[in-house]
Parts: sequence; structure tokens; C-alpha cells
Amino acid sequence: MLVGMGRLESTINTKALIMSQVNLLGSNGGTKDDIAGVYRLMESGDLDPVTTKISFDEIPEGLKKLQAGDVRGRLVAVYE
Repeated sequence: MLVGMGRLESTINTKALIMSQVNLLGSNGGTKDDIAGVYRLMESGDLDPVTTKISFDEIPEGLKKLQAGDVRGRLVAVYE
């Protein structure tokens, strides 16, 4: 799964698409109600995204890691 536009191009395994008979779906965003629905899923525990918390001081290093593709999920800067 890819969330957000990490890159303009991507390579996919077409064998997996064909053999597993999966659908590839793209979206350019959602409504405020969609976002509220996602927050409700997160609150209930039905959606548990992969996140890494960093401090505001760590943002420059976090951006470098994002650029290098060394981040799994999302970086979340938290104020402490």
C-alpha cells in the first residue's frame, strides 16, 4: 500500500496483480467527512497506521530519512 505521493513513478509486480486478481485503485484525496471517518477508525483501533514519533529538533534528520526512503509509515513530529 502506498499512501501519499512519495514518488511520481512506481514499479509494481504485475504477476501479483494478475494471479491474485487484485484491483489497483488511485485517489487524489477525500472530503472532510472522509478524513473524519479515518480519525474515527483510528480512535476505535480498527485502523492502526505505522508511525514513528520524532521531536521538532529531529525534523531535519527526519526529512533526510524520508528523502532517502528510510522511513516506514509516517513520521509524526510531537511537541514535548
